Amino acid sequence: MDFWSRLIGGAATSPNSKQTIRTGPQQRLTSFKLACLQLQQAWQKKAGRIFNSPARGTVSSQLQTINRLLREETHAAAPHLCVEYVATAQVYAVVSSIEATSRDEQVQQEAVRFFDLLIDREEEDFIENPDFADKLMALFRETSDTSKSVSPETEVQMVELLFAITAKLRQRSAVPLAWFRSSEVNNEHPTSSARLLHKSRDFPLVFKLLDHVHHSGKTGDFARTGLLYIFELAAKSPDVEKWIIESELATLMASGLGALYSQLSSKVALTYAPESTPSILTFSNASSFDPPYDAEPVFSTGLQTNLGTFLSYLIFWQDILERCSSPDIRATLLDHFDFLFLRPLLYPSLVESSDIDSGSSVAVMTYLRSVLENVSNADIVRLLLRYMLGSPPETVKESKPSRPSTLARRRKSESLVTISASRSNDPTPDLLTLTNIIHGYLLSRNQQTVTASLRLLAIILRFWHNLTTTNLLKMQSLGTTDHPRTLEQHERSLDFLYTLAEDILDDDGLKEYYESHLQDAQAMVEMHPCSTECLLQSGLSAVAADTSAMTRNKRLKHAISEDDPLLADLLSLLDDFLVNDIEVNLSLTENMAALASCSDILLEGWLLQPISVNSGHQLTNDEMRSEESSLAAVKIPSDFPDRLSPVFDRLSSLVGRLETLRQDIQDFDIYLAERRHIFKMGEEIDNAVADVPKRKSSEMGAGMQARVHDQMRVGSIAERLRTSSNVSRSSSPRGRPQEHANDLNPQSDSLVGRLSHLRVSPSPSPSKGLKRTFSPSPLRRDSVSSSASNTLPSPRGPPDVLNRKVRLKTYTRRRKHARENTDSEASSVNNDSGNDESEMTGETKEIGLSHLLTNIIILQEFVLELAAITQVRASLFGEVSIT
Repeated sequence: MDFWSRLIGGAATSPNSKQTIRTGPQQRLTSFKLACLQLQQAWQKKAGRIFNSPARGTVSSQLQTINRLLREETHAAAPHLCVEYVATAQVYAVVSSIEATSRDEQVQQEAVRFFDLLIDREEEDFIENPDFADKLMALFRETSDTSKSVSPETEVQMVELLFAITAKLRQRSAVPLAWFRSSEVNNEHPTSSARLLHKSRDFPLVFKLLDHVHHSGKTGDFARTGLLYIFELAAKSPDVEKWIIESELATLMASGLGALYSQLSSKVALTYAPESTPSILTFSNASSFDPPYDAEPVFSTGLQTNLGTFLSYLIFWQDILERCSSPDIRATLLDHFDFLFLRPLLYPSLVESSDIDSGSSVAVMTYLRSVLENVSNADIVRLLLRYMLGSPPETVKESKPSRPSTLARRRKSESLVTISASRSNDPTPDLLTLTNIIHGYLLSRNQQTVTASLRLLAIILRFWHNLTTTNLLKMQSLGTTDHPRTLEQHERSLDFLYTLAEDILDDDGLKEYYESHLQDAQAMVEMHPCSTECLLQSGLSAVAADTSAMTRNKRLKHAISEDDPLLADLLSLLDDFLVNDIEVNLSLTENMAALASCSDILLEGWLLQPISVNSGHQLTNDEMRSEESSLAAVKIPSDFPDRLSPVFDRLSSLVGRLETLRQDIQDFDIYLAERRHIFKMGEEIDNAVADVPKRKSSEMGAGMQARVHDQMRVGSIAERLRTSSNVSRSSSPRGRPQEHANDLNPQSDSLVGRLSHLRVSPSPSPSKGLKRTFSPSPLRRDSVSSSASNTLPSPRGPPDVLNRKVRLKTYTRRRKHARENTDSEASSVNNDSGNDESEMTGETKEIGLSHLLTNIIILQEFVLELAAITQVRASLFGEVSIT
């Protein structure tokens, strides 16, 4: 009996029961009022001197008590008396005043938590309360004062609070007047600064977010997302839409973009950190590059951080253009991007870059490549490329404006045009376009400049081919040709390429390498932007397969003119393939593969055997897009062996030079087979390492499928030599790298890594026999083949023979009006390119034997890649006539 008495008595007097009674609605309100009273007394007593007073500990303690009680009430049943007391007594005014005068970080954080708790409460609807909104904005006005320091943690909490407000506003049908008060700008505010001050008072929340959009990390993410929600509100409120257009918001955004771009280093060197030098360069004993003393390496933390911030802000622009439903706001933003960033800053930096020390030219070309690689919005890229390439602006027919926002947008556009016209000293593409600059830099003697230019060109050709074709290339319309080559011609072309690969090195694994390239080529062709329509048509249904194929064959076809300047530049680099830097060759092959992957450009004439065009003319942009443009008849010559295409001719010449090397260098074929063996062994080691965790899995089939999927991300040869922790953009037609801070790093964008990644898992072979049989053809010359057996013989040379220097003659392209200075006469690159000829000069270049061997292996892989692309195109696009 005593036991039960003690148990019942203990339960009656347990601390938990007292706690339950103490935290009831009335008791909680009593504790809440007491904490608020003590907080107000402490503030009134010190009258703004809390940050120098011992009372700041008391203030922080009382704020913590208030926040704790509000959180408890959130999980309790109604009534919520504490929240009602906050609204009637305007406790938020006291908290805002305390935070404004406090320099204590804990007080600041507790004040932000207090407002955050009130934002989430629906009872009193603080979002609709004008006094609450004013006190909250007053808190941010005081915090933004430069004399008051805020820790990064506190700043994140404050911007997150602003984001929470915009999320609440986004859920409402209209913007409450507590946050937005529209007013007209009259003659009392003639200057831009006065207009900015006037407009900032109308919608202060927007400008508080704008102050943080350029930050990195969570602060920038919350600010950019919150501002994005504001732009979405324009669809619900015509007043907000008109205010965004008339305010200085777009001007500040464009100015901020320019400021972030200006923070990027003016000189960049494409070098590697000692611990991250790619294995291909280590194996190849590549010559070291001495960058300019004032050039910043691409792997530096500062450069990558600044670049990541700039790209994040640019992608924020892209998100706004894609999420905002107001055409007038989108047009306003694009006008500001054009007149306040592109024309006065981005394009002049490209024109003013110099190739003397290669630092500034490499920097600007690399930044532009990063922009085109990360931005997927067609409006931004179209505006940027059309201006830089000197294309006439698009004319948009607009109906008579009836909406106030449309009138406001037109007034804003006219003012921007006036400002731009006043800057008469700014360079324009009328004299020097991006095409001229690329041509000039491709002729540079500085390999870093050539590499940076080729990387930029590869991005343009791969992802924005449809916007730049007629500006970068001289195209001829060939009509809707059906089956441009016969099956015999197709087979002879493939045999020619395969023969070249065998003549380079007759390896037993050549067939396997080719099978691997077929998978890579299929992925590359399918992901090309111009292939989308063809693939959609061919994949409708089995019933419509014949109709789709017929429609596909009737697509408008074009060919690259033989006198195309860009093709001449690439062929000139191809002539010096053996002596080029390895990174130049990788970027060169990537550009060639990008051109060959376009379904709307025929391979005949520049890659395969030439075609004869009975009539044709160079197309303009409008003719390129028009299906009614005049078509020219095509006639495929039957004398293919008597005339090699420009690419075939260069490849044949390169392979022919190897015979001389075999005669001059003892055991040359053995060294070449050893180099291939090293890369193959590296691949096997990587595959074995990758298989270790998969062996621990019970589902071996799923593991193998995942590995094949990862390997299928490989695109061109250059990408097969790249290793990066980030998913490359080649994994999807419109993908975006996960980390923008690494976009300048050669490990993610240029040649990287191990030549073991030259191959991926093999696909079914197109040939039925174990050994490929070639038909008799004058194209096949007597080759000096090197048989590489499983057991490689040891070379008889000295151990350091790979360090031996080899002197090779270089080739150059002669022109009627040759350029004497790359920088000053870059605009002349386009002139008289039809008379280009490649000829051997008296100049020689000295390279290491190891470097030469790697270039030869890359050449063999490039030849196999071209053959694979040709075969895949014939299968996907019906380019071969069986009959």
